[in-house]
Parts: sequence; structure tokens; C-alpha cells
Amino acid sequence: MADFQTALDNILMARAGLTALIGDRLYPNGAPPDPALPYIVWYEFATPREATFGNAAAVSKPRIQYSIYARGYGAAKAIAKEIRAAVNGCGYPIVIEDERGNREATSGINRRDVDVRFSHDGE
Repeated sequence: MADFQTALDNILMARAGLTALIGDRLYPNGAPPDPALPYIVWYEFATPREATFGNAAAVSKPRIQYSIYARGYGAAKAIAKEIRAAVNGCGYPIVIEDERGNREATSGINRRDVDVRFSHDGE
């Protein structure tokens, strides 16, 4: 799966509109302490695999959540739009399963999550 995830990171970071907004602040599984805003944290929250009887090659369908952290609602929405555009052109079949946002009460930071299911051959 590492090759697939590395490919996704490269696809996202190759999108000029996204890097103009977040720079290189795309973090797997958690952000470092006190990161600059805005940034994205992604994690794989499920990976169902489908195979037919007698077929050794399974189709992996990882579900990845991209959590956007930004100072304002508009900034979070703009970053979500760039993520959707990047994954729509990634070359893998995808389903954007959900998108939702909220404002964290204590910090005032806007968080927006984009959940994407990919399909690819591999582990």
C-alpha cells in the first residue's frame, strides 16, 4: 500500500492550486506540534479488498480521510475543492463518499473532512 499512498501524495503535491494554499503541509496520520495553518492530515480508515473465487489478485478499496485545518471557512472550502480536483484526475476509480466541516470551539480553527474511496489493484 505504501506505493499507492506515495503516488497519492505525489498527485496532491503536484497540484499547483493545492500547494499554493498549503505549501508542503500534507501529513500522514497526524500533524507535528504547532503546525502552520492551513494544513492537511490524512489517514486510511478502512481498506476492504475484493476478490473472486480462485483469483489471487484482490482489488483494494482504501478509504482515506483528508482533514483540512484552516483559519477560515472559505480557506477550508478552497482546499477541499483542490483535493477533489486532484483525486478526480488521479487515474484511479474514486468515490468521494462524504465532505463535512465544522469550527472547533476552543481553537476557532475550521476543519473540513473529505472522505475518498479509491479502487486499485494491489495490497
